[in-house]
Amino acid sequence: MITVKFHTSLKRYCPHGDGSLQLQYKEGLTVKKILEQLNLNNGAVGLVLVNGKIASGEIQLMRGDCIELFPIFGGG
Repeated sequence: MITVKFHTSLKRYCPHGDGSLQLQYKEGLTVKKILEQLNLNNGAVGLVLVNGKIASGEIQLMRGDCIELFPIFGGG
């Protein structure tokens, strides 16, 4: 399984509404494919962490990985 955690305003994209979901692991799965599957390829995601480290969309996922999705945010 792969865990996906939705933070702040991205929680509305979580099918269960609780901010977290489990996906079945498939070989060749990438962050980009998960974002497409969740209809989040629209630029809403500003930061992706995989197991606590910043990750690109092309990273190959492993069974047991935890993906955290954060919206675009600014400051200054």
